[in-house]
Amino acid sequence: MKVLAEYEEVAASSTEAEASPSVCRERQLPRDVKREEDGRDPMYLGSGAAEAGSSLLELETPLVICSADKSPTIAEATRHQDSMYEQDIEQLAIPTPIIQQVPWSGFEKAFTFVRQKGKNVIVQCNYCLPAIKNVSSAITSASNVKKHLERAHPDKLRAIEIARKARRRGHIEKPIDYDDDPSPVKMPKQEQEATLERGGSGRELVTQRVLDRKIMDFIVEETLPLQTVDKPTFIGLVRLGLPKDLTVMCAKTLQDRIEKRTAGMQETLAHRMGAVAYVATTADCWTDGKKSFLGVTAHWICPTTLKREFGALACKRLQGCPTYDALAKALHDVHVQYRIHNKVVSTTTDSSANFTKAFRVFKPKETMDAADTSVDEDDDDQEEAEVDFVPISEILETGNRGRGESADTEDFGLPPHQRCASHTLNLVATEDVQAMVSDSPPNSPLGSFRKLFCSLMGKCSKLWSKQSQSAQIAEYVHEQCGTYLKIPSKARWGSTFEALKQLNELLSTMPEKVDAIMDQCSLARITPVESLVVQEYTEIMGPLAQSLDILQRENGMFMGYLLPTLYNLDRKLQGLENKPVRYTYCLQLLRGVREALRKRFAPIWEDKKLLLAACLHPRFKVDWYMMEALLKAEIRATVGEENNESSEKDQEGDDLEDDFFNIQPRGRKSAVDTADEEVLRYLKSPSREVSCLHAFPRVMRCFLQFNTGLPSSAAVERLFSTGGSVFTVKRHTLSDELFEQLVLLRQNMAASAF
Repeated sequence: MKVLAEYEEVAASSTEAEASPSVCRERQLPRDVKREEDGRDPMYLGSGAAEAGSSLLELETPLVICSADKSPTIAEATRHQDSMYEQDIEQLAIPTPIIQQVPWSGFEKAFTFVRQKGKNVIVQCNYCLPAIKNVSSAITSASNVKKHLERAHPDKLRAIEIARKARRRGHIEKPIDYDDDPSPVKMPKQEQEATLERGGSGRELVTQRVLDRKIMDFIVEETLPLQTVDKPTFIGLVRLGLPKDLTVMCAKTLQDRIEKRTAGMQETLAHRMGAVAYVATTADCWTDGKKSFLGVTAHWICPTTLKREFGALACKRLQGCPTYDALAKALHDVHVQYRIHNKVVSTTTDSSANFTKAFRVFKPKETMDAADTSVDEDDDDQEEAEVDFVPISEILETGNRGRGESADTEDFGLPPHQRCASHTLNLVATEDVQAMVSDSPPNSPLGSFRKLFCSLMGKCSKLWSKQSQSAQIAEYVHEQCGTYLKIPSKARWGSTFEALKQLNELLSTMPEKVDAIMDQCSLARITPVESLVVQEYTEIMGPLAQSLDILQRENGMFMGYLLPTLYNLDRKLQGLENKPVRYTYCLQLLRGVREALRKRFAPIWEDKKLLLAACLHPRFKVDWYMMEALLKAEIRATVGEENNESSEKDQEGDDLEDDFFNIQPRGRKSAVDTADEEVLRYLKSPSREVSCLHAFPRVMRCFLQFNTGLPSSAAVERLFSTGGSVFTVKRHTLSDELFEQLVLLRQNMAASAF
C-alpha cells in the first residue's frame, strides 16, 4: 500500500505531471477512500470503497504510480491503455461502482441517467427530445457523449466546455442553466460580434441606426399601430441578443422618424421625376366612413431602360364634400408639390361625374386658347361645332361663388383627361348587360337567358355563402373538388367572372361532385340547362375579362396597348358571333355587348394621340401600317421644332449666300428626309421589343411622349387597398397627415429606402 500513499503526495506536489503532454486521459482515485487515524500511515482500501460516491474517477488529476525506489512515473491514460488501467484497478481490488446519476461533471443538464451496464452507463440526450436518443459511454470517460453533442448540438457542447473551464478557474460559483443561451454581454468580444452578425441581415452588424430602420420597416410594412414599439413583449423580442447600449425607440420617436422619412421620400420622388420629360398620373376619390381622400399616383418611363416606374404621390384628406372644384384644386396642388404640373401628359381617372366635370371646366390653358382661336378663324363652321349643354343649376352655382373664386380657377389648368378603360369595360359587363337583359321581353331569347341566369346566380350565391359561413361545408367542398370555391367581390365584376368560370370547369369535369356539394348544402341542384347558360356566358365574356386583365397591369403597360386591345376584343367577339354552332341562349347577349363596346369607345378611335401611341409601340407597329402617314407627319413636326430651335440662326447666313450666288446644295439631306427614313427603318424592323427603340432616337422621343400615360387607373385603386389596411379599427385615431405618411411609405418602400 505504500504505492498509494506515495501517489497522493506526488499528486499534491507535482504540477509538472498535470501539464505533461504524455497524459492523454485524466483520472483520479475515489475521494471517499477510508484512511487510518494516523494521516502519515499508509492508506488502505476496505470494502467501503465499493460504496464510493457517484463520481468514481474525475477528469482533472492524472494517475501517478511510484516505483520501488520512490521515483514517480506517470501512466499514460490513452484510449489504447484503458485495459492497463483496468488491470491496475483490479490489482488495487477496486470494484466497479454502482451509480444512479450522470457521472460526468458539467453534463448533468444535457443528459438523463437511464441505467448502468457494467463499466458503462447509458444516458438519454435531453436536447434531442421529443426524439429518444440514448448514448452509451464509459463511467470514467465522457468521450462518447461529447461526440454526440459535437455532431448534433455543437452550440450546447461549446457552452458546456466554456462553463467547465470557468469552473476550474473559480469564475463560476453556481451552476448555469445551459438550456438558455449565454448572455452576449458576458461572452467574449469575438463571440458577441458573431452573435450580432447572425442576428442581423446577412453580414450587416447591428447598430442603433440599423435597428431603428428595421423597426420602422416592420411597423410600416405590416401596418401595425405605432404603440407596438412600447409593448414590453415587443421590446423583449427585439432585445434578444442585442447589447445593452442599443435601445428600442418609443412611439413618439417613431412618429417623428416617419415624418422625416416621408419628407425624404417625397423629395426623392420629385428628383426622380425631374429627370424625365413626361409624367402621367392616376387619381381617384375614396370614402371611408365620414372621411374622403384623394389618391394620386405617378408613372413615367425611364429613358435608359424604357421600363415603367411608379410612385405614390398622395392620399390626401378632402375637407367637406368632394366636389369637382375641390378635386381639381387638390389634384393641382399635388402636381405642384412634386414640381410636375408642367410635364403631366395625362391623368387617368374613372368616369365619375365629379372628375369628368373637373377636367372639362379646368382645361389646360393651351387647349382653351387653341379652341378659342379655331372658333375665331372658322366662322363658317360654327354651325357644325359641338354644343356643350350646361345645367342651369351649374350656372347659378358659378354665379354664387363670386368673382374671387372665378379668378382662382383661371390660375391653373388640369392636364388632359384620360378615362379609365378598365372602368368602362366593367360598366359594359355590369350596367349595360343588366340594362339590355332587364328591358328584354319574357318571350325573347334574352328573356329566357335572364330567367335561367337569375336562377343560376341565386343558387351560386347561396352556395358561396354556405362555404363562407360554415367550416364543415368548406372542408366538404375541398374534399370533393380538391380546392375551395372562389368567392366573388361585389365591387369587381372580374371576380364574379372568375367564380363562374371555376364553376363551369367543375360542372364540365365532375358534375356528380357538384351535385353532391349542392345536396350537402341542402340546395337545389344546377340543372343541365343552367350549366349550358353558364358555359355560354363564360365563353362570351372571356375575351372581355382577358382585356381587363391586360389593361390593369402596371409593369410593362403603355398607352399604346389601348386601341389594339379594344380592336382585338371586338374581333374575338365577332369570331364567336360567326361560329358555326350558334349559341342557344347568349347570342343576343353577345351582340348587345359588341354594340355597347362600340358605343362607349367610339370617341377614342378618333383620338390622334392614341393612334400614334399604338403606332409607336414596337409590338403593334406591324398591325398599324395604315397609320404610316400620320406617324411620319408627327416625326417631321418634332424634327422641325428641334431644327428651328437649334440651327435657325446658323443656317440663315448660308441660305442667303446660296441664294445670292445661285449655288444648289449637293449631297445634303434635309431633316424631313432623315425623319422619313428613320420611320421606314422602324416600321421594317422585325423586333417587337421596346428596347429596339434605342436605335431610332426620334421615334423613341415620340414614344416617350405618347406612351407615358396609362389606359387604366388600377394603380390608384391599389393605393386605396393599402389605405384600407392602414385605416384599421385600432388606427382610427390617426391624424390625416400621419395616415397619409404611412400609406405613402408602404407603397413606396423601394423609393423610401435611401
